[in-house]
Amino acid sequence: MPEENNPTAAPQPQRIPFDPIIPVFREWAVLKAQVTEETSRLNKLRDKVSGAVEQRGYTDHKGSQYLDLPFPVPAGDHEYIRIKRERRVSVVADEEAAERILKGKSEALYRRAFPPVPTLDADELYVLLQEGHLSEAEMDEILVQRETYAFRGLTS
Repeated sequence: MPEENNPTAAPQPQRIPFDPIIPVFREWAVLKAQVTEETSRLNKLRDKVSGAVEQRGYTDHKGSQYLDLPFPVPAGDHEYIRIKRERRVSVVADEEAAERILKGKSEALYRRAFPPVPTLDADELYVLLQEGHLSEAEMDEILVQRETYAFRGLTS
């Protein structure tokens, strides 16, 4: 009598396939989720501490703000004694103001500050091909395929 028809025969254990990438992928997925959660938590804590420094701290001659801690706070390899909310200043051009002022002066000055930027019109390339100004070989040289990959874990 064949085994599959014998009700008293012990069931054959099912082989479960194992891929060694599974624990590595699982660790990556868990760590990615933790990093997302921890980053959100870190940003919320930073904003809360920054608000306290802004409200209760003192300002130096450069505009940075400080809050002295009542005692050293150990964390990792450091002992923190104060918190600094550092003022940083950068100069950025207001393009609308520059455009308005320079257009009011002259087109030549405007073009010096706002030079025309050449951009490739891919549709025009096909027109040039159809008109015979470009060959198929030249089009193949101009239009190249670039392959990239994005790494993602899928849930469905």
